[in-house]
Amino acid sequence: MAQNSLNDTSNTQALPHEHASFPDMPTLFAKGELIDGGVTGVVYLQDDGTVIKYAWPEQDDCEEEMAQEARAYSRLFDLLGHHPRFVKFRSYDEHAHTITLEYMANGTLRAYLRAHNESISKEQRFRWIVALAEGLELLHSANIVHCDFSPKNLLLDEDLELKVADFGCSSLDGGRTNGGGSARFYAPRDWRTGRIEAVDDMFALGSCIFEILTGSPPYDDLETRRVHRLYDLRQFPDLVAMDFADVLRDCWLLREPSAREIHRRLHEAL
Repeated sequence: MAQNSLNDTSNTQALPHEHASFPDMPTLFAKGELIDGGVTGVVYLQDDGTVIKYAWPEQDDCEEEMAQEARAYSRLFDLLGHHPRFVKFRSYDEHAHTITLEYMANGTLRAYLRAHNESISKEQRFRWIVALAEGLELLHSANIVHCDFSPKNLLLDEDLELKVADFGCSSLDGGRTNGGGSARFYAPRDWRTGRIEAVDDMFALGSCIFEILTGSPPYDDLETRRVHRLYDLRQFPDLVAMDFADVLRDCWLLREPSAREIHRRLHEAL
């Protein structure tokens, strides 16, 4: 358990690195090969096959998201151990605001779909769909709502096994979160109760299934404002002749509040 402690700093040391791709952010001290970056921070691949996620320094929101992600990973490990549906958590350094995780060689599901959509078999897509439903079921069983569940936060290992990641916007035990998810993956706010609940992720589950089946998010060619208007009217992409159309529709209409039930239905359909 020691290497998974929230305070394990054994894998944290720093070398100066000017992050030219994000000129408006403070200078970051990091090590390894830069493989990803965004609003919250950056990810560096290490020589030992792990990755370190660095929060942008002196950015309170980024540091809090990193801490929240560590809390989610720690809870999942305490309940499930190293479960194959989640990226393997190694350690959290609360002083450096870094998380150490296993390296996922095939990157995000979204990037993989965009690069290889024409060659991905139906069987592989179905395996991913069942896996993401299982991951969401387990997440909700731990009383964690992801709040940003989408293929950009689903990662693939070297064997194309799907794992859920990126819990910085998650809600634990109904607590407040800065996350809200993207317009194509979360229901309009006036559909919701005002509380953070597992059902909030169910709409996103439907959109994830749609993207896996088609290679693109729902209404990918429309502006966000137009997507909002269509969702407000409960108008969704055409599902004629699409696999799992009933599951998709129930997720989008929030008629199925349980990831466990969706997981069961998908298993039965296959």
